[in-house]
Amino acid sequence: MAKRRITLDYILTFSAEIIVLVAGLLVYKLAASQLGDEGFSGYALSRRTISFIHPLLIIGLGVGIPRYIAFAQVKGTEFRTGSYFMAGMGLLGAVALPVLALLLLFPGFFSQLLFGSTVFAWLMPELSLMLCGLVLHSLAYAYFRGSMRMVQANLLQLINMGLVPMAAFGLGDSLGQVLLVTGLGWTAVASISCFFIFPRLDWDGSEVKGCMRELFRYGVQRMPGDVALAGFLALPAYFTAHFVDDNLMTAGYVAFSMSLLGLAGAAFTPICLILLPSASEAIVAKDFARLKRQTNRITLWTFGLTLFGLLIFLLFAEFIVDIYLGSSPPALIFCLRLVLLAAPGYTIYISLRSILDAYYVKAVNTKNIFIAFLLFLLAAGAAYFMHADYTGPLYGFVAAMLVLGALTMNETYRIFRIQEKNG
Repeated sequence: MAKRRITLDYILTFSAEIIVLVAGLLVYKLAASQLGDEGFSGYALSRRTISFIHPLLIIGLGVGIPRYIAFAQVKGTEFRTGSYFMAGMGLLGAVALPVLALLLLFPGFFSQLLFGSTVFAWLMPELSLMLCGLVLHSLAYAYFRGSMRMVQANLLQLINMGLVPMAAFGLGDSLGQVLLVTGLGWTAVASISCFFIFPRLDWDGSEVKGCMRELFRYGVQRMPGDVALAGFLALPAYFTAHFVDDNLMTAGYVAFSMSLLGLAGAAFTPICLILLPSASEAIVAKDFARLKRQTNRITLWTFGLTLFGLLIFLLFAEFIVDIYLGSSPPALIFCLRLVLLAAPGYTIYISLRSILDAYYVKAVNTKNIFIAFLLFLLAAGAAYFMHADYTGPLYGFVAAMLVLGALTMNETYRIFRIQEKNG
C-alpha cells in the first residue's frame, strides 16, 4: 500500500510539475509577444528578483515544515502536526512583513540595488505583493507536502504556479499590470488554501513556542544556502546590468537563460518534493537499503534525461528558440547554450538534496552551496578585475554549478557508506 501510494504521488506530482513547466515556458513566450523587448527583459528580471528574495523570507521552512510534520505523523513526536503549521506561520510573518515593508518604504534604493537603476522603483509594490503571495503559497504547500496530501499540494501548485501567471497576461496589457495581477492571484489562491487548512488542524497553543524553536533552529541553518542558491541564479544577470551592459537587453537575456535552467531543474522537482517525506519515513524506520535503491534509480534517470535534453538543445537551439519566441538573437542563443551547460550539476542537486535534508539536522546542503557559490564569486571577481565581458561570470557559474552537483552526490552516498559500515 505504501509503495502504491508513493508511486501515485510521483505520478500526480510529475504530471502537475510538467504542466507548470509548460506554463512557465508559455509565460515567457507571452511576455516576448505582448510586452516587447524591454518589457520582456523587465519581466524576466522581475521574476528572477522575486526568486532571489523569496528564500530569504521563508528562512528554510519550505523544507523544515514538511520534514517535522512527516516525522510527527510517522513516529509521533512531542508536538502535533498542526502546531508546526501555526509555528511556521508565525515565523514567516515575523520575517516577511518587515522585509516587504522596507521594499515599499525605500523603492528607489531597492530598484537601484536589484535592477541597477531607479527607473523600476514603481514596480516595488507589485513585487512586494508577489512575494506576499509566494510566502503564503510556501506555507500551505509545505503543510500539504509534509502531510503527504499530494493531491491538494499539486492542485495548489498547478493553479498558482501554472495558471495564474498565464491568466495575468490575459488580464493585463503592460508589465506593471501583469505583475500586479500575478501577485493578486498568488495571494488570493494561497489565502484560500490556508483558510481550508485551519479547520482541520490538530494543534495546541502551548506547543507553538516549542515548535517555533525547533523549526527556527532547523530552518535558519538552511536559509543562507537557499539565499546563496537564489543568488547563483540571479547574480549573473545583475552583474550584467550593473557592470557590463548600458541597457537592460543583455541582462534580460541572461535572466531568461537562468529561468530556463530553473525550469530544467523544475522538471526534477517532483523527485525532491516526494523524496523528503518519503526519505524521512525510511530514515525513521532505518530502511537504508530501500532508500539506496531508490537513490540509485533517481541518479541514473536524472543524469540520463538531463544529458539527452542538453544535447538536443545544443544542437537545435536556434530552431527551438525561434519557434518559442519568434526570433533567435545571437546574444540570446549564446547565453542559453552557455548557461544550460550547468544543467547536469543543477538537476542532480535538485533530485538528491532532500535526502541530505531528511538525514541531517545540520545544513549539509548549505555547506555545499556555499563552497560552490564562493567559487562562482571568485570567478566573477576575477573576470571583473581583468575587465572581461559578461561571459566571464557565466563560465564561472557553469563550473560552480557542476561542482555543486558533484558535492551533493558525494554527500548523499556518504550516508549509505556510513550505514553499511555500521552494519
